Amino acid sequence: MSTHSILIPKPGAIAKQSNVFTWQFGTNPETTATIISFELRHFIPTGEKSWSISGSTGTLEEKNIFLYSFSIPYTSDAPFHKTYTLEDGLTFQHGHSSPGPSGFYGFTYVDADEATVTIDIHPTKGIAKGTFEAKFKSHGYRTQPIGTFNLLRDDL
Repeated sequence: MSTHSILIPKPGAIAKQSNVFTWQFGTNPETTATIISFELRHFIPTGEKSWSISGSTGTLEEKNIFLYSFSIPYTSDAPFHKTYTLEDGLTFQHGHSSPGPSGFYGFTYVDADEATVTIDIHPTKGIAKGTFEAKFKSHGYRTQPIGTFNLLRDDL
């Protein structure tokens, strides 16, 4: 069993102007997220901490949300450079608007079948920079995003 927090941006939410989160599929044009999150998450029941990063476009109201989200384990406040895979504790998801019954917004979330994140992070300065790539092959998905991010933490 796995559990994932689903963070859906509120209307009017905007990314810090300096934050950049992009992805691309093959030779298609690059997409730049309009809503970006970078924070240290703390799961109270277990005490576990993780770095959580996401980038999205669209809104619930317009039924056009499209996002990528990933998290890596928190180890300490020391700066580090590391490449993570799903086997190293990386979690990587894709979410998008989907049809819902009358009166409801629909939203679908799927885990990556393969993913790699290379990250340079300086926790006390709140800086993260890196690249990612993922493959979604299950449940009819075939997306294979390759992306970059250059971020300042939301909670500092």
